[in-house]
Amino acid sequence: MNMINSSNGSQPDLPGKLEAVWKNNLPKIAGRVLTLRFAEQSLAQGTLDQVGRKEAESAAHKLAGILGTFGLPQGTALASKIEVLLSGDAHIDDEQRQELASLLKELETEIRSREA
Repeated sequence: MNMINSSNGSQPDLPGKLEAVWKNNLPKIAGRVLTLRFAEQSLAQGTLDQVGRKEAESAAHKLAGILGTFGLPQGTALASKIEVLLSGDAHIDDEQRQELASLLKELETEIRSREA
């Protein structure tokens, strides 16, 4: 594939291509956020099992990996904090649950800022 536009010799529209990739990945990103939201709600109800916790940890890890690519370094930092909070087998206390809810709200706001 020729990366040079032959009509004017300029570089391809990289921001436009990145935007297209972002839009293509939005359903996956939204699904991962939904997984985190479900885990947060299950935790509040006392029904978050180890499988759900590991799925949420994995979703946070994947979000941390991709959000920086799309110009959301704060989203990467938030997702990383969520991942750490969910990692391991230790009991998540009420203070940590509140922190999770707060981080998740910030993460959702950060992602919505990119969508605008």
